[in-house]
Amino acid sequence: MAAKSRKRRRLSLSSRLNLALYHATIGVVARLRPPRGPVPPLKPGGRVLVFSSAGIGDSLLDSVAFRALDGTFPGIHIEAVAHHRRPDVSRHNPFIKELHLLRKGPVAFVRLLRALKANGPWDAVLFLSCHDPEARSLGYLLARDATVGWGWKTEMSFLCATNIDSPEARDAHLSRQALLVTEAVGARTDYPRMVYEVSPADRAALDRRLDELSLPRAPQVIFQLGGGGAAYRDWPVGHFVELARSLHAAGIGPIFILGGPDHRAKADTFTAMAAGIPHHDVIGRLPLALSAALIERSACLVSTDTGIMHLGFALGTPTVALLHCQLGRARVGPLADLERHEVIELVRPPGYRSPSDARMEGISPEVVFAAVLRRLARTDGPHAGP
Repeated sequence: MAAKSRKRRRLSLSSRLNLALYHATIGVVARLRPPRGPVPPLKPGGRVLVFSSAGIGDSLLDSVAFRALDGTFPGIHIEAVAHHRRPDVSRHNPFIKELHLLRKGPVAFVRLLRALKANGPWDAVLFLSCHDPEARSLGYLLARDATVGWGWKTEMSFLCATNIDSPEARDAHLSRQALLVTEAVGARTDYPRMVYEVSPADRAALDRRLDELSLPRAPQVIFQLGGGGAAYRDWPVGHFVELARSLHAAGIGPIFILGGPDHRAKADTFTAMAAGIPHHDVIGRLPLALSAALIERSACLVSTDTGIMHLGFALGTPTVALLHCQLGRARVGPLADLERHEVIELVRPPGYRSPSDARMEGISPEVVFAAVLRRLARTDGPHAGP
């Protein structure tokens, strides 16, 4: 109960009120008519609704579940619900037949409920990285005895017929957690590769954008300067500059620096410190679809624990992943194309208690430079797997 209380205290006032509303409405109904599990295994040709409404990284980690479902059940029909501000990963997932957007408010809730009911009935409703009370409530109203989710990641686990909650699940790789949900309905999970499909239109749009910016079309190395929602994961900008200097001295380029508008200050610092080192700044200039197209054609990506790192894994672009020991390879590292990627994980110091006890500056530019050279030396060409 203490952990739950701490979680509730972290919610904003509006979120607490919103949660209370669903507890007082759907929650009361569910206690009178609780879901009954376990959820039976799916069959070929079944209809599945999947809620995944998190950011880029978590949505990509979730995407392994769609591949598992499609690969296990011939003729399966999969629809998905994503947050209306974060639909990009789902829009590039070829296993999703129709995408719905989750919005706040009672009017939006009723509209989405009607649309999902019209597309049903649903043989299973799966909750991945989606903790909104709206999502759990929708699942209950659509197919209360066919819902599966993680018991410890929501305030409304009582709305699920099958809740996954064990020490093994909590400590598993984040993609493995998504696969555990699909295993509950009988899916095979032996090929945990993330899903993101770059379209020909994305590639053409990237070419036009790079031409507008007078930039080369084929980067050799891309730096993702930061992100991932936690500053402790970031590698120092000065270390990126030293890496760029070593690459330039070795005759390796073009070098692109990538990131969203919130990384503008880091990009400016990089440019000021990297005087005389050729590089191309596309910070805040490319939406996700074009960033993905750029990463797809790059020879190497260097990134910390960000959505862009997971995008590199999904696309099969050789990636040097710089990971803090708080999560590390076991929780967020690559699960497929292991020969293509290289993980450099910060060593956990003695007496470690919190992320602030270990600083990413402990990963040296020299170590990363050697890793980039190893990735560039590979000659196996673009990823061609299923």
